[in-house]
Amino acid sequence: MPVEVARKIKALVQAGATVAGPKPQSDPGLRNYPQCDAEVKQLADEVWGACDGKQVQQQSFGQGRVCWGKPLSEIFLADGVLPDFAISSKDAFIDFIHRATPNTDLYFLANRKGGAETTEATFRVSGRQPELWDPVTGKMRDLPQFDSKDGCTTVPLEFDPSGSMFVVFRKATVGTGRRAVRLDRGVGANGPATPSNFPKLSPVQEITGPWTVQFDAQWFYPTAGLDSEPAKGRLVFANLDDWSKRPEPAVKNFSGTAVYRKTFDLADSSKIQNSKFKILLDLGTVKETARVKLNGKDLGVVWCTPWRVEITGAVKTGNNALEIEVVNLWPNRLIGDDALPEADRKTRTNIPFDKSQPLLSSGLLGPVRVMAAE
Repeated sequence: MPVEVARKIKALVQAGATVAGPKPQSDPGLRNYPQCDAEVKQLADEVWGACDGKQVQQQSFGQGRVCWGKPLSEIFLADGVLPDFAISSKDAFIDFIHRATPNTDLYFLANRKGGAETTEATFRVSGRQPELWDPVTGKMRDLPQFDSKDGCTTVPLEFDPSGSMFVVFRKATVGTGRRAVRLDRGVGANGPATPSNFPKLSPVQEITGPWTVQFDAQWFYPTAGLDSEPAKGRLVFANLDDWSKRPEPAVKNFSGTAVYRKTFDLADSSKIQNSKFKILLDLGTVKETARVKLNGKDLGVVWCTPWRVEITGAVKTGNNALEIEVVNLWPNRLIGDDALPEADRKTRTNIPFDKSQPLLSSGLLGPVRVMAAE
């Protein structure tokens, strides 16, 4: 440790600071060597004293102290400083960044695991209403279910696989009609139920049976041995197959856009007529992006889990015309072209791809389900 730093640490601890770290032994520089090493050692002996990080892990000096061998979390908790952010699930990995302004606390939370997570998150913020800001859709809404006590706010949260969210505290709960509520969704023994922070999903029906799939004809090749309609890129899938697992080389090596079309009857129309429900279309899994149209209405693009769009207002009783435009990645076409004569290829790249490489999973994989959110 440089002599100047050791001197400053001594002054800070003497004035009341807590410093955590091992006892320095020497100066890393050569200025005033070897006197610089001797001064660092003298300062360290004064401040750290008998603190060796093992038998003695804390030493008072002046109005402050030094700690060595103790986890920072233990030091903070002993001083009554609670974690800035903590979760109840031991196996989950929710990473976070916290930004504070004079009137707002913003937390960005990211699920670093591939599975969905449900947990209670505790923030070192109180007196403010938690809000969820969705970084994918840009939508913002209050989180009605939370509990505030001891200077912290605990909020039940649900994360999609590898999902993220902003939790923002900017609106005061005092004097605004907002209030903290118990996490059991009640405000009293006989009080009204508090809405859940996340809608409860229930399946309405699965859309099964054959799909007509129109591949972009420009990128649908080779077509030798295919009948006229398949040769134009129009096929019927009995099930939602992974393109890379299909027998046709033109499908398994396809890269580009394919449009799935199907009509279906809504089996249970009671929920679409009930205003308390939102109706969703869950695509299951898509590799890689999908644009959804229902009865001619463009419902937007999905590109990550949960691969879901709202169809309230577009779905109807009776026949529904569904169209899903799926785009995959380029490697399958590049791998397929490596197996073709050079004159038959339509792609060129300086990144090596060869026919021995495994193909990427592609297409609409499903299951495709109509869901009701309450």
